[in-house]
Amino acid sequence: MLLDTSVLSEARRSEPVEEVVKFLRALPRGSVAVPTWTIFELERGGQMLRLVDEPRAGPLLSWLDDLLETDVYVPPVNAAVHRLIARMTVVSDLRRFWVDSGNCAKMKFGSDPGIAAVAIHYGMPIATRDIRDFMLIHSYFPLPGLYDPYRDRWYVEPVGDWQMKIAGQCADNELVIRG
Repeated sequence: MLLDTSVLSEARRSEPVEEVVKFLRALPRGSVAVPTWTIFELERGGQMLRLVDEPRAGPLLSWLDDLLETDVYVPPVNAAVHRLIARMTVVSDLRRFWVDSGNCAKMKFGSDPGIAAVAIHYGMPIATRDIRDFMLIHSYFPLPGLYDPYRDRWYVEPVGDWQMKIAGQCADNELVIRG
């Protein structure tokens, strides 16, 4: 299961949403993958926080360090993934992931299309709270699965024989949940 930034951020909050925590704890060992774009967004968020609130930034960045020291899988971003992202950039409805409309002060990096490209290339379903953006991508580039752990709902059924086993709790995922 490829974890979007929104899921990890939710788990890292001082009062995480119970449904997201339950979902993360239920994932079997070795079933969690974190794409490089999620790492980028978490690092950037920590560095931006450091500019305004150093005491809060330190624990967030330490948590990210700890997460990356676990056996969490970071799928390689290869030429095929980059070529898929390039194809996404020419779809006019997806331009908003890269082009600022002029009203937005946020930098645009196309992280959701990058996450989607990794998911498509490796056949991994995505866990996210950001369903709208991924469904837009899905309308042009079919995703291998899209799940919202908050609503416990598949928006795109997983392909192949992938299935989520929610029996029991996996202590190995404690690091993802706590800071």
